[in-house]
Amino acid sequence: MARQVRWLRSPSSSADVPETSGQNWLNSRFLVIFRPMNAILIDDERMSLEVLAIKLQRVAPAIQLLASYDDPEAGLLGLRQHQPDVLFLDVDMPRLDGFALLNQYGPYPFEVIFTTAHSQYAIEAVRQSAVDFLLKPVSEAELGQAIARLEQRLQTKAPPTPAWPLQFQKLPVPSGRGVVFIPIEHIIRLEADSNYTTFYCTDRPRLVASRTIGQFADLLLPMGFVRVHRSAVINVRHIAEYIRGDGGTIVMVDGSEVDVSRREKAQVLELLGLA
Repeated sequence: MARQVRWLRSPSSSADVPETSGQNWLNSRFLVIFRPMNAILIDDERMSLEVLAIKLQRVAPAIQLLASYDDPEAGLLGLRQHQPDVLFLDVDMPRLDGFALLNQYGPYPFEVIFTTAHSQYAIEAVRQSAVDFLLKPVSEAELGQAIARLEQRLQTKAPPTPAWPLQFQKLPVPSGRGVVFIPIEHIIRLEADSNYTTFYCTDRPRLVASRTIGQFADLLLPMGFVRVHRSAVINVRHIAEYIRGDGGTIVMVDGSEVDVSRREKAQVLELLGLA
């Protein structure tokens, strides 16, 4: 049986390119989507809505734009009315921010891609099981990659929680320049210092994030990490040695030593098979 082939035209080229199974976001700036999808955009900045709508049409013309709203409260009503496949949602909006909007909606059946100018919202976006978190100004390449992830999630029907850590094995860590995405397996340990957290990794210098260790622990504990002290979270993949003592001390592969609190000792020993 002959396979139907659709032809898309690149916004930066006059050449036609065939759409075939297995293609993804390519250097030619094409994104192939076989699944019909529809979308809603919510952003309090009208210009941002218009720019995103244009880029969506260029990157993924198969996505139908149902509506766009510059009033988040009106957008909430529109979501209930239209039931889109995906919501492109700004975070920092007056009266009702993006996270509050989702909370008011309740359990939502659609996927969410956040678009914002503020990198500090990345961790909460993970908690909300977002498909992606795009920093403005959103490039067409980043938008294409986000929609490719969306297509993959819709095809596989993967459980939505948690989104990035399980699917992409990277943790978004806010930094002074934006957001650093650290591969989970490269994280050796985290150390708390008041409202800051220091990351020690195998592939980069230490990184200080202006977030509490508890925020990161909530995301990492289900993924092979353990909180051995209120100020320390370690990756069990990188434990080199356990030294007995009052609570004990764990030596990591980089030679660093982490004290284990009395409260956590039993859990740590059980985890290491030493109980």
